[in-house]
Amino acid sequence: VSLRYGRREVVQGLTFDLPPNQVLGVIGPNGAGKTTVLRATVGLLAASKGDVRVRGLPPRRASSRVNVAYFAGDFTLPGSVRACHWATLATGERITPEQRRIRTLSRGTRQLLGLRTVLSRGHLSLIVLDEPWEGLDVDGCRWLSRTIEAKRDRGAAIVLASQDPGDLAGICDVYLFLVNRRGSLFKAHELSSGSPVTPAVLADMLDRLLMDATAQLRVPS
Repeated sequence: VSLRYGRREVVQGLTFDLPPNQVLGVIGPNGAGKTTVLRATVGLLAASKGDVRVRGLPPRRASSRVNVAYFAGDFTLPGSVRACHWATLATGERITPEQRRIRTLSRGTRQLLGLRTVLSRGHLSLIVLDEPWEGLDVDGCRWLSRTIEAKRDRGAAIVLASQDPGDLAGICDVYLFLVNRRGSLFKAHELSSGSPVTPAVLADMLDRLLMDATAQLRVPS
């Protein structure tokens, strides 16, 4: 697929396939297109070229047949609704007793509320989370990492995006680096054979790809 944000082409010629029981981590600098890729994955943005398919169907049609969870922070939270009401409507269960309106909660509390709500649904086939660790404290981060691993083990395909390589290190099966409108895919064992992928390994690969992209853009004098 190729994807545009307004008139600007953000991603060009991106192709990847993510089977069940795998986690894909999307890494890139600010403005690289991470959010754009995630929004296209769940059908909130149409590709300018190519197609996106979930279980062989366009994302919006797929979401009516299989359980899809998408969360992108405040963008996906109704600030004027009371926290307990929104969580109950979204899941049918009492996720929280919090009576305050969502916009009055602290950033970390809003983030955790949203994540707990969307991830509490059972039998999720696809989970797409944009900067999910943002604003979470240590306990919240541990809970999120454990929950992602549990959902993967139960058969979900999971797409995560983060600006911080430390969030994604060791938790993903495949890594997608977005640099200069292009995507580069690496399996975890290709980045670090025989040992877990560390934040340093991811940061080093991102730096190498950025340097290569800069070299390609230079025009000989």
